[in-house]
Amino acid sequence: MNSNDDNIEQDTMTAEPATTQEIQGTPAAAAPQPQIPNAIPAGAMSTTKLLAFASLAGAFAALLVIAIHFVGKEPPVRFGVVNIQDILERHIKEYAARNLTKEQQQEAAATFSKSLEFEIRQLAKKERLHLLVAPAVLSDVPDYTGYIEQQLQVPDGL
Repeated sequence: MNSNDDNIEQDTMTAEPATTQEIQGTPAAAAPQPQIPNAIPAGAMSTTKLLAFASLAGAFAALLVIAIHFVGKEPPVRFGVVNIQDILERHIKEYAARNLTKEQQQEAAATFSKSLEFEIRQLAKKERLHLLVAPAVLSDVPDYTGYIEQQLQVPDGL
């Protein structure tokens, strides 16, 4: 063997193996390379991401403020009093003057009791009040006795 043959043998031993495309007859340089689209420059991509993040953070902060303002607050507790004893005394005097039979008195008492309970519940719900009986409250609290009495006006037919 001559020295050229020795060099060829060394080159083939140290050379990298041929790719599949070279073996099939297509040179490796002609293989298609994936291309990266250049539609958005790299600097604009980071700005776009930053703007998207900032808008999402702003929306989250706005929702958080709304939630704290509306959900976190409970309406203030308000109290009122009703003097049920006065209402009952007036009711008894009105019906005593009418000379009702025993059945009519029982019917009137049941109707009055239901009406009184209904009106107190309606007032408490409408005004968002916690109503207490007047003797139980020592401080200055609005008195709703007159309002309840107006709502309970008994028609003259009974």
